[in-house]
Amino acid sequence: MPSDDTWRSVPLYYAIVDELERRGGSAKDVDLYKALRSKFELTFAEFLRELMKLEMQGIVYVSVLKENMRNVELLKRP
Repeated sequence: MPSDDTWRSVPLYYAIVDELERRGGSAKDVDLYKALRSKFELTFAEFLRELMKLEMQGIVYVSVLKENMRNVELLKRP
């Protein structure tokens, strides 16, 4: 169960990249969020904000599959 720590032991962006690597470089946003939610205490808005940062840096590519469903692809390791 997630703890109530103020600081995460692993940065969220690193955990997202690590989880994507475990899944072969691609995953749906909801599946990725559920995997991270089991390790960290975070909201879906925080998760989406971090995905946007990673996409702006060129690390991941997020494509919309349909309304409220996105596919996240790992482009390069930071």
